[in-house]
Amino acid sequence: MTALVALFLLVQPCSAFTTVSLARTGTSARVGIHTRLPSIVDPDLFEDEEEEMLPIARNFVSAKYRRSAREHGREKCNKDDIAELLRSLLPPVTSQELGDEVEKTLEIILQNKENTEESINEENFVEAIVANSYWREARGLVVKELMYFDSLYSFYGTGEALLNDDDYEELKENLTWEGSSVATMNKKEALFVNAVAAAKRGIPIMDDQEYSSLKNDLRKERSWVVSRGQDALEKLGLDTFLGYLHRALA
Repeated sequence: MTALVALFLLVQPCSAFTTVSLARTGTSARVGIHTRLPSIVDPDLFEDEEEEMLPIARNFVSAKYRRSAREHGREKCNKDDIAELLRSLLPPVTSQELGDEVEKTLEIILQNKENTEESINEENFVEAIVANSYWREARGLVVKELMYFDSLYSFYGTGEALLNDDDYEELKENLTWEGSSVATMNKKEALFVNAVAAAKRGIPIMDDQEYSSLKNDLRKERSWVVSRGQDALEKLGLDTFLGYLHRALA
């Protein structure tokens, strides 16, 4: 996977700055791509969609936890399992930012007396994720796109559904209504974006040869995911999953 991120970056035009809305002031700011924003978001992760989206987010994180525990042959995840999970659940950011956030979140989780390094409670983990500062800074759209990407990859890549049919359809319908480009992606496109994000997180899901073959297929199909600038939502100044990925690769 050593060449994967570099190959993706070559075809991903990205400006040196991105417009970010400031929730409390109603203004906007130009923030450098390497700059991490302070916590200035509203308390609700999904704003006026908490009732619909928060249960889906909890179900999604629970499914990730249970699969990890099962794959490692444990009833409950341990500290190492959780660190691995955090890398897949947090928005794509720089390696330093990701490492710092994983360490900080683990510390918060282990402050709960119910948890030890060898046994971390599922419910505690779920609540730590939905309250995570990176999730709340990214805001609902990025988190919804992250869940959608991960669910698509899980289903197409392993045959295992992370969300039940009702949750998946509600999530897809919500993203479609918001105008998110990820809701229109096919299997190959979703796999491509997931591969790049996973490589950036340090948990590659395919080797360079598989990646190159997939990328060539998408080029032949004239897919927008291999040669694109900002989509409509990014141009409006909204943070998106792909926008996070572009900045992490810069």
